[in-house]
Amino acid sequence: MKNSKRLSLSIAIIVTIFILTVGVVLINQIHKNHQANQLIIEKCFENFDELTEVTVTKDGLWSPVKCEKKE
Repeated sequence: MKNSKRLSLSIAIIVTIFILTVGVVLINQIHKNHQANQLIIEKCFENFDELTEVTVTKDGLWSPVKCEKKE
């Protein structure tokens, strides 16, 4: 009985550590994508004058933003 409880506890700890690791990696990747997208948006507005309209679009959660000049 003790070995079964120990095994269950060990598996629960390993699964918990795995879930936390995946969560931290995903949060880190989202943060990096957010910083990259902010930089793209800043550069987009710096490169066009105030009279030009620009469109910032994003296809999906993991995709980078796109800056396009409206004509």
